[in-house]
Amino acid sequence: MLKAHTLWSASCRRLNALACCCVLLAGVAVHAQTYVSAEPIPSGTVVGVANLAAIEKLGYRDMAIWSERLLGECRIADKVIDALSNNNAITTVNRVNTRYQVGAGGFEGVTDPSYVFSMIDTGPLAVSPADVFVLDNALGYALNQDGTAQFSLRYNPRDPNDFSIQYAIVTFEGFLSGEQAQDFFQYVGTIDPALFSGSDAGFTQIPVHVFGPENSMLFLIGDVSTSEFETGLYKAAITTPWARYFPLDKNGHPTVATAGAAFPGNDWSAFPDGGQYLAALPNSPRLLAQLAAIRQQHLRAVSNLLTAISKGNVYDYLHNRFRCP
Repeated sequence: MLKAHTLWSASCRRLNALACCCVLLAGVAVHAQTYVSAEPIPSGTVVGVANLAAIEKLGYRDMAIWSERLLGECRIADKVIDALSNNNAITTVNRVNTRYQVGAGGFEGVTDPSYVFSMIDTGPLAVSPADVFVLDNALGYALNQDGTAQFSLRYNPRDPNDFSIQYAIVTFEGFLSGEQAQDFFQYVGTIDPALFSGSDAGFTQIPVHVFGPENSMLFLIGDVSTSEFETGLYKAAITTPWARYFPLDKNGHPTVATAGAAFPGNDWSAFPDGGQYLAALPNSPRLLAQLAAIRQQHLRAVSNLLTAISKGNVYDYLHNRFRCP
């Protein structure tokens, strides 16, 4: 899934010193960024289809509250980064170049909260492509995901872990909530169902400016033609107040840009130990043990949420009784 609070944000003064490559969005220069999106909502293969359905039935708002608390209070993403950094599995992810928060991620008609990492990918303090890939796989493993996504606003043909893919961005004036992003995704589906529930149709809520507001939705092209993708998404944008489509050609017509993307994943039925994710990580017993412990923490958090669902006291649990496992 394009799948997703601020703990590692840096000041604008420090970021402006970076010699970053830029792209142009609606006439405003923005620094190139790489994104990783990994959901805390677990795989149905891992927790059971019925349990996943019970969580999804809560709706976006409650799922997002749970995700926020798991991220901020339980520090689940921090722990993954700390484990990787302390074991030298990644060396370039730091407080200056990386930020992560809860955003919306949609895939084939379903919108869930996701942990969305935004990383500077150019200049002297850039996150390396190798570290992005390791982090992406570690998050997928620790969060019990069938698959995750990483994508850069610029395609790097020298990166062996990604491939080129077309994308477009819809940016909204002011604040964009996850529920509003979900609503726009559904609205796109009324214009062209293939862009909502079709094969590989999806989006991720992102900040396009360096660590700015998450007021944009990045759509990677699914199993449709380029013209269908451009036409449907552009129509949805121009018929929505305060929405802008990017990119436009020199005549003001919708077109697409090229991203670099990768979609690490694991078939939990065939690899119940998460082996497809772990294959991308250093073979360090200490690191793998630490990540396995984080994975079990995530599963206990899921179990606690399911218990609250079964008892019918989700609101009280989320707002008053939530505890980190």
